[in-house]
Amino acid sequence: MKILKRIIIWLLVLIALLIGVAYLLPSSYHVERTTLMKADKTILFDMVCDFNNWELWTPWSASMDSTVVIENIGKCEIGAVHKWDGKEMGKGEMKVTKIVPLKMMEWELGFEGVSQKMIINMTIEKEGGERLVTWTADGELGYNPLYRYYGLMIDSDLGKDFETGLQNLKELCEKLPDYPGIRDMEIASFPAISVKDSVKAKEIGTFLETYLPMLYMYAIRQGATPKGPPYAIYYNWDPEGMILMEAGIPLAEAIEGEDNIMAVQTPGGKVVKATHFGPYEETAKVYNALEQYISVMKFEKAGPPWEVYVTDPSKEANPAKWETFVYFPVK
Repeated sequence: MKILKRIIIWLLVLIALLIGVAYLLPSSYHVERTTLMKADKTILFDMVCDFNNWELWTPWSASMDSTVVIENIGKCEIGAVHKWDGKEMGKGEMKVTKIVPLKMMEWELGFEGVSQKMIINMTIEKEGGERLVTWTADGELGYNPLYRYYGLMIDSDLGKDFETGLQNLKELCEKLPDYPGIRDMEIASFPAISVKDSVKAKEIGTFLETYLPMLYMYAIRQGATPKGPPYAIYYNWDPEGMILMEAGIPLAEAIEGEDNIMAVQTPGGKVVKATHFGPYEETAKVYNALEQYISVMKFEKAGPPWEVYVTDPSKEANPAKWETFVYFPVK
C-alpha cells in the first residue's frame, strides 16, 4: 500500500508539474507558409475567394476524409460560409470576415465543441513576374493545458497542410490559361427574338449585318424594347464547311415571331466567361483559353458557346476597341 500511495503521490506531482509547465508555454500561436506562383492575379484570387473552388486545391477535402459532407453558402463575399462534417475532419465551419479584392482574404475558423477561433489569412503580392502567396493562421490556446501543449506542434501540423494546399494551388493556377478575367458565373435568361441559319465562316459578318438590324426593326414595330447588346450562338464550328448559327437580340418583354424570326430565350445558367477586345476574327485565342479553363476546372460543357457584341462597329470604327463577351455553358 505504501508503494501504491507513493506512486499516486508522484503521479499527482507529475500532473501538477505538467499543468504548471503548460501555463508557462505560449498562450497563442502563429503559423505561416509562403510560395511563389506564376499565375494571373484574378484567377488566383477567384480560386481562393470562392469556396466552391476549394475542392480543387485545399488539403481539407474528400481526399482527406471520404466521409466528409461539405456545404458552401455564398460565394466571394463577406459572410460566405464553408461547413464540413466528417469522421476524420470533425465538424466545423469557416466564415469570410474580410476581403481586399485581388490582395487579401480573411476567414474565421471554428470547430464544434472548441470555444477558441482560428483566424486564417491569405495575401497575394506581386514579386517580380510572380505572385507571392502567404497563408497564415493565428489564435489563442486558452487555459486548457492540453491546448497549450498542442501549441508546440501546431506549426508543424497545420504548417504541413498549408504547404500542401499552397503547392496544390500553385499547380492548379499555373495550369490555367494566362488570359485575364476568365471566370465562372450564373447569368439570367431573357426573352429574345432570333434568326437561325447555316452559313460559311466568311459569311458570318454579312449574316450579322443583315439580320441584326432586321431584328431590331421588327422589335420596334411590335412595340418591344431591346434589352442589351445582340448575341450570336455557334452550334458548330467548321471553317471549311457550313456553320449553324443563331443571331438574336434580348428584349425587355416577350413578343411573337414571324416567318423566320423566332421568339426565344437568351442562353443562360452556369457559364464560363471571357472578354475579348479586338477584331472578331481574332477570338480564337479566347476560345482556346476557355477550353483550357474548363478542362483544368473539371467542368463539363453543357451546350454551344455564344458571343455578346458589346460594341457596335457602326459607332466605333477602331476594331481594337471592339468588346465581345464569350460564354461557354458548363455544369
